[in-house]
Amino acid sequence: MIDFGHDFTALNELMPHPIYGWMSWVQVLNPSASTFESIRPLIAEAHAKAIIKFNKKTARK
Repeated sequence: MIDFGHDFTALNELMPHPIYGWMSWVQVLNPSASTFESIRPLIAEAHAKAIIKFNKKTARK
């Protein structure tokens, strides 16, 4: 087993996703309300970037 320095079973903790972390994905298992509120800006930023990427891929030239 490889030690990544994270307990991927820990609850309510922001950490890299164990499989997709290399793509800058993160995870929080069972976030509390306050943790969810603290990561809401990350979710909004990721969503905005996904929209831009989608629009670039589907733009008619």
